[in-house]
Amino acid sequence: MNTKILSKLKHSLTKLLACKFAVYVWLFLLIVLCFGILIPKLGFYWDDLPYLYQYAAFGPNGFLEFVASDRPFSAWIFSATTFLFGFNPIGYHVLALFLRLMCAILFFEIIQLIWKENKGINLAAASIFAIYPGFLQQPIALIYNHHLSVFAFLLLSIYLMILNLSRKKRSFLLTSISVLLSIGMFSIENFATLEMIRPFIIWKVLKEKKPRQNNKERAAQILRIWVPYLLVFTTFVIWRVFIFKFPTYKPTLFSSFIENPALALQSLVARIPKDFITVSYGAWVRSFHFYSVGNFGVSATYLLWALMIFTFLASVGVFHYWMRRQSDPNNPKDARKTIIEMLASSFLLFILSGSIVWALDLPLKIVFAWDRMTIAFIPSIALLAGGLLGTFRKTKTVQLLLLSLLVSFSIGSHFQTAMSYKRAWETLENFIWQLSWRAPSLEENTMLIASGVGLKYYSDNSLTSPVNLMYSNGNFTNQLSHLVYYTDVSVRHDVWFEENINNQEFNRPYRSFHFSGNTNDIIAFHFQPPGCLMVLDRKYSNSITNPNLSLRQADEIPFSKIDRIAAHPAHTPFDSLFGYQSTETWCYYFEKADLARQFGEYEEITRLGDTAINSNQFPRIASEWLPFLEGYLWEANWEKSKWVIENILSVEDDYSDGMCYTLQRIINDPKISLSHRTFGDHFIVQLLLEMDK
Repeated sequence: MNTKILSKLKHSLTKLLACKFAVYVWLFLLIVLCFGILIPKLGFYWDDLPYLYQYAAFGPNGFLEFVASDRPFSAWIFSATTFLFGFNPIGYHVLALFLRLMCAILFFEIIQLIWKENKGINLAAASIFAIYPGFLQQPIALIYNHHLSVFAFLLLSIYLMILNLSRKKRSFLLTSISVLLSIGMFSIENFATLEMIRPFIIWKVLKEKKPRQNNKERAAQILRIWVPYLLVFTTFVIWRVFIFKFPTYKPTLFSSFIENPALALQSLVARIPKDFITVSYGAWVRSFHFYSVGNFGVSATYLLWALMIFTFLASVGVFHYWMRRQSDPNNPKDARKTIIEMLASSFLLFILSGSIVWALDLPLKIVFAWDRMTIAFIPSIALLAGGLLGTFRKTKTVQLLLLSLLVSFSIGSHFQTAMSYKRAWETLENFIWQLSWRAPSLEENTMLIASGVGLKYYSDNSLTSPVNLMYSNGNFTNQLSHLVYYTDVSVRHDVWFEENINNQEFNRPYRSFHFSGNTNDIIAFHFQPPGCLMVLDRKYSNSITNPNLSLRQADEIPFSKIDRIAAHPAHTPFDSLFGYQSTETWCYYFEKADLARQFGEYEEITRLGDTAINSNQFPRIASEWLPFLEGYLWEANWEKSKWVIENILSVEDDYSDGMCYTLQRIINDPKISLSHRTFGDHFIVQLLLEMDK
């Protein structure tokens, strides 16, 4: 009975894999497992937020001006996607998943047209294309829908070109569509140099189609077919280099060759193999990680291992079936030829992909944010993997297991990345809500400065957007009302901060927006989860009360003016982006208590403290007790004051200096009530004496 069931199951699976669209279904499954599982939990990241601020301010039509400074022909994708999806992150993520799938399918169809009898290895290469683990920024969907769209245009253009060449009579319509799609490079330059692969593809297709054609005739035909694409590429280069030029990154390689050709060449030759290792071995080796419960928690870890095991078993079955449909094993010369061609194509694509990176001297790393440069290398690495796997033609078991392991661990790597982005979005939501609780109202033209901020995948430009959305009252202009500014960005050398200069005008443009402020109008903050957002100042929250601040963070404190914060009118985070946040958390009570301390509302502090303690809400950082200690002391609640002090002293880290500073400040405060000054002074002095012992 069991044998019959297994036989029927095997027959059904074989029938399914023999289906015309089985490859598409497989690639869809891989991409969903890589990028789709956590889509409902993902949000917006990095440059997504400035683009959303532009959309909130001026709508889809505002992108023409917004992108004019660096990619003036890219407005179409942002206008279209924001019009369709607005502030709903799921729409952007689903589109990014779809575009990644389209790219993988088109890549498979291209190499299938080129190496027709190589379906097993072609599927392996397309699978590697789909799951490549070196590009970590797929969850930054709003931004990378642009990249993926242009990537899909390029691949579709090449596919239509090959399809047209394979016909007995070339179609003018197909040629026109293919050439028009190549214009996508004007929108974003990342894939422009890949255009130079076309003459080699044309040569390969014509050689298969007309094997007896002499070299001179073939070269002339290649040139005729390539000319329209070459004209588009040449026009792009002239426009990009000589007309539009380089508004952001500069072609430093060329200037280096002019200054010192030998040194520049030596540096380039040394860099190329390092970058090759980075995008190939380096991208894959980081995915081979054995995950434990400590990485994600129990449920997520079990889900991860279930996905990896399922993917491994499914890969074994799928690739076993397709590898049997590989090139004729009795013709090893053709198999070797195919492998050599794939590896040669991989090398050529690597050089073409890297040319932009090397010309602009951009870092190439498998870490945020420089992993974004790897997206153009994906076709090269996919063909490299296909070619190398093809070398195991005689050892099918090794080939099968190696490929299945690559796929399985890549799924795990992408799940880990998605979990990291999920947590980053949750952390950003916490940050924005905590800021709204601590600073319900903030004077216009205020700059918020910080360093070492515990927000992964977000820059200060990212944070400037939700801060302005919260405090702008819906009055949007090109003038930003507030600015978040990281003082530890290495490319900045602001004299005002390094030399502690006050009352200096500060102007900063960002695309079509502009901020104008003054170094007298600054608030410094510290945010390092699991701790709460801490507004820094000289009096209450400084380097004494927060002993873990860096020297740079301590240097930020003299600039901070908390009198720019007001309790009313209260602003809340932009509700189209940030949902409801519970107020039954420690950070809510802390931020509200810190705000009340600023305005001397000590009765409110004690109310908040009692509520937090009765709700079993306690801090992760002992210095967060200090507003409550101050409130209890001012309200003469000596028992609670002593209890708070005992809690501060019970932690491993030493926060006693900050506590003593707070106690001494209260003793010396002339506003303290005479009715309990005598006992309060005695109480504090006794505590200080006990601590000295």
